[in-house]
Formats: sequence, structure tokens, C-alpha cells
Amino acid sequence: MKPQAWALALSLGIAALAGACGPREEAPVSAFEGRLDDWTREILSDSPELAAESGAPPALAGDDYTAQLDDRSARGVEVRRTAAIRRLAELRALDISGLTAEDQLTYDILNTQFEAAAAGATHEFGRFSSFGAIRPYVLNPLDSAFLTLPDFLERKHAIASIDDAQSYLARLRAVPAAIDGETERARLDAEAGVIPPIYIVDATISLLDSSAGQAPALSPYVVTLRQKLDALAAAEANEAARTEIQTRAFTLIAQAEAIVRDRIAPAERRAAAQLRAVRPRATEDAGVWRLPDGEAFYRDALRIETTTDLTPDQIHRIGLDRVRDLTAELDLALRRVGLTEGPVGTRMAALTADPRYRYPDTDEGRAELFSDVEARIARVMSLAPRWFGVLPKARLEVRRVPAYQEATAPGAFYFPPSVDGQSPGIYFINVRDLSEMTRIDVPTQDFHEAAPGHHFQIALAQQQTDIPLLRRLISFNAYTEGWGLYAEQFADEQGLHDGDPIGRIGYLRWQLWRAARLVVDTGLHAKHWTRQQAIDYLSQTTGDAPGVIVTEVDRYITWPGQACGYELGRREIMRLREEARTALGPDFDLKGFHDAVLLHGEVPLPVLDEIVRAWIPQQRENAENARRRGEG
Repeated sequence: MKPQAWALALSLGIAALAGACGPREEAPVSAFEGRLDDWTREILSDSPELAAESGAPPALAGDDYTAQLDDRSARGVEVRRTAAIRRLAELRALDISGLTAEDQLTYDILNTQFEAAAAGATHEFGRFSSFGAIRPYVLNPLDSAFLTLPDFLERKHAIASIDDAQSYLARLRAVPAAIDGETERARLDAEAGVIPPIYIVDATISLLDSSAGQAPALSPYVVTLRQKLDALAAAEANEAARTEIQTRAFTLIAQAEAIVRDRIAPAERRAAAQLRAVRPRATEDAGVWRLPDGEAFYRDALRIETTTDLTPDQIHRIGLDRVRDLTAELDLALRRVGLTEGPVGTRMAALTADPRYRYPDTDEGRAELFSDVEARIARVMSLAPRWFGVLPKARLEVRRVPAYQEATAPGAFYFPPSVDGQSPGIYFINVRDLSEMTRIDVPTQDFHEAAPGHHFQIALAQQQTDIPLLRRLISFNAYTEGWGLYAEQFADEQGLHDGDPIGRIGYLRWQLWRAARLVVDTGLHAKHWTRQQAIDYLSQTTGDAPGVIVTEVDRYITWPGQACGYELGRREIMRLREEARTALGPDFDLKGFHDAVLLHGEVPLPVLDEIVRAWIPQQRENAENARRRGEG
């Protein structure tokens, strides 16, 4: 998956950004283009963090945002909701009769996104982003400010001078307001009857207590500043200047420790106190059905996360049917390796527990895991020219999830590169517990998160510099995760599990997981399943490690609908591929299909359908022209 808190992030080069919204010398700016520029500036100005993620220059993002954080207050979020509703009205009011084909595509993409965002904006509780993503609980163990801001500052606050370090401190001073803003919104939500389930409350309190109780010198905020200042000093060739940086760094680090001790930790304690105050009113009920207008909230969340109008009942049935088919296939695969007795989930649990398929939980075991991952990715990269007409220019690196994120981070995720090549795409792997990272599952994880999955999908999108910036800022979960899941299936189709029957079983389990998510997510939020029902269903269906299952279920509870995007996205990409193959017959070109899917950036599934349907006659014409040239 793409990381939850950074789902909207596309790290773009400053030159590309300036070009995307700057004056166009070759032609006057149309009303549509002008409106795109207005919306882009508005959204970037509203979110200094998104501006930093995108690398936007101050000219596009308003004031100097490098010393600022997003406004997480109730007022700030209300402004965001109002703007989302207004932007849809402004879009619908435009005269689109004279749009070019590319502008019409942009309009269709924005119409889908703005419509979903406006619907999400009608719900006056929980989390809401400028692009409409909604989640029910402001304080949670997944993406609250106290969890995301340390990582944001580590990744996106460059320190190339002492002035940059001063801006870092300015952002640190803004962290307490960010946390307090969320705490106040959580209090208001609780007054309206929106309280997380008790186990989500407890998990969040535990994380807040741990962070607030940490020695300031060990805080990730301070550790990050120290590392960046050490690197700044090390890069300075002049000894006197280097000494000056080191002297200044001592004072700056002391100031950072004081901010953490005197301001950030107390804000975290206030957040924990708010949760403790409402804990007696928290229940075991897991789904958003129990919240104000909860059925509508879930319907809108599904619409945002899947870009479909499928109902919970339809999605639940799709999941059950896919689980049935994959379970039958897994049964055969397990029999081939000698596991014949008991239900598939029981046999998968036995396979997962088999020490032969685990990496040793040691430094050497972690090194071996990373070596295997890098070799597998290198193989895919060597074969990729057979499958893709255009390849990513950005480098791909494999890194360990930072220790302070391990407890709450998913097993693996991908973070995008910058379009200027300065920052690579990064495939992060969480090695907190190697019993959760087995030889059964890691190969398919590589194909999904790295190559040919998210790295190809995201890096290739960033290479399309003629796409309007606003489109590059928008992320569509079903498209992104659908491609990741399609990449897993494609890797299997291309024989990348040949000679590794255990790895192929892992692939089938990963596919089974995504199908089971449809069942569990809709079960929790529409069918009143309990948390334990969801845990039991996934245990019986997938046989995966208990810790993995509990983490996943709590994620679905905290982030309704998101887990449904994977299978529904894969299903649509596969449908379109087979439709194109049938229509084109011998003229079907796999490279051309992949380029059609990947080279327009992230799009809603209905727009992807439009793109592929437009590609089919173009490909037929190209093939016919090639035959004519051959005859000539």
C-alpha cells in the first residue's frame, strides 16, 4: 500500500511544479486552465504539508510554508469542508463545450473526485482532507498528528542551512497546536456521540503515553534534527564553518528538547486525557453504522475509496465469491506440497508456523531478507522491458521502516520518488517481528509494493510532466491499490513463482486476503459484525499470523472502505485487459495496454474504462499501419 498518511503525496520537482501552474507563453490560459490553477493554489496554500510533499515553491503555495504545519483545528477543517463543496459547484458551472480531449479527461477526473469530496464534506465529524478522504476518528492509532508529524519532518524538512534548522524549530513549535486541534475536535465529536471503540481508544492512549513519556533527547523530533545537523556539518569542507555549525547545533538541539519536553509532551498528555475521559462511554461495537448517519458515512467512504457506486451488499457478495474461488485454488496448491488435512485456513496456519519458511529473528536474518528482496526486484527490472513500453526513470531503494514507526506501521509500503531524480522511490519493509515476514509472503509483497507494482505505477505517473499539477496531487485508492494487486497477479502469470511453490501459495494467500477484506470491511461497517467475528473470519480464511490479523482488523475499523479498493481495482483492470484482448485479437499489445493504464496518472475506475476504450481503436490503427509499412 501507499502509506496511509501520505496517500495524497506525489513528490514533484520544483521546476515541473512551476511549469504546471506558471504562465503559458504559447497560448492564453483558458477559463478551465485558470480555474485549475486557482484550485491548485488554494489547496496548496491550505496545506503546507501537502506543499512540502509536492515540493511546491512559495509562489504556488502562498506564504513561506517551510515553517508551517496544516491547520488541524475545528475551524480549519470546516473551511476545508466548505471549500470542497464550493469547488464542485465551480466545476459544474464551467462551460466545457470547447475542451480539448486532454482537458475533458481532466474534467472527468475532477468531476469524480470533487463529487466524492463534496459528499464526504457533509459529515461533520472525524478526519477530512482537501481531497475528501474521510475517517471517523480524529484520535486513532493510525494517522493522528502525533504519529504522522515526526515522520513528515524526517522525510520532508530538508536542512541545508542553519536557517532551515530554525524553520524546523518553528514547525516543532507548531506541533502542540496540531495535536491540540485534533484533541479539541475529538472532544466535539464525542459530544456528538462519535467515540472510537474501546480497543481503538486503548491502543491510542498507549501510543500517546509512550510518546509523551519518552526522554526528549530520544524523541524522533530531536533525533531527526540531530541527524540532519550532523549531516550538514559533515558536508561543510571549511573547518571554521563546520565548527560554527556544530556550535549552533548544540543550541538548536537543546531548544528542540525543550519544545518536546515543555510543549509537545504536554499536548500528547492532553490528548490521552481526552480519550481517558470518554473511555467509560466507549463500547465494543466496531462499525460506523452506530455513528450519526453512519450508513451514509460508510456509503460515501466506499465511494471515495473505490470510485464505484457498488453497495455494501454487492461488495460483500463479490468478496464471498472470490474467497470461494481462491480457497479452492489454494487447496490444490497446498495438496501439491503435501498439506492435505483440514480446512485451508488451518493448513495455511501450519505453513505460516513452519520454521523452514521464516527468516531468523536476528540481524543476520534481517540482512538475508533484504538481500532476497533486492535480488527479486533486480530480476523484475531486468525483465520489465518485455512488459512495459515506458520504464520508470527514478531509482528504487529498499529500506527498513524506522524503529519509532514499527509498532503501528503496516508490514510494507512504498513512498514516491521526486520527479527531478533527487529522491528515489523507497520500498519500506517493517521487520519488527520476522514471524510476520515469511518466505511465503515476501515475494508477493515485493511485486505489490515495489516492482512491477507501486514503483512502476507512481514513478511513471510522475514522468508525465504535461499532466496538470492538480491531477498529480490527487490520489485514487482503487486505482493505486488495484494496480498493486494486478501486479501481483501479473507476476504470477509471467512465471515469477516458477520453482517456488511456497511463494506461489503466498501469492494466492495475498489474493485471498484482499477478497476477504471485502467481506470483513462490509461485515464490520454494514452488517454489524463484531471485531472478534472479523478476526475469526480472517484467521479461518487466511491462516495468517494472529498479530497480522488483529492489526489489519483494527485498520479496517479505523479506516472504513479503504481495504475494499484493492480487489475492486484489480478486478476492473483485469476486466479491461481481457476486454481489450478480445476486441483486438492478434493486435493486442501488452506493453501498449500497460502504458495506457499507467501513463495518465492516477484516475478513477470509470475514467480508466474511458481511457482503455479510447486506446483500443488507436492500437488497432497502429497495428494496421505497421502491417502496411511491412507490406510496403
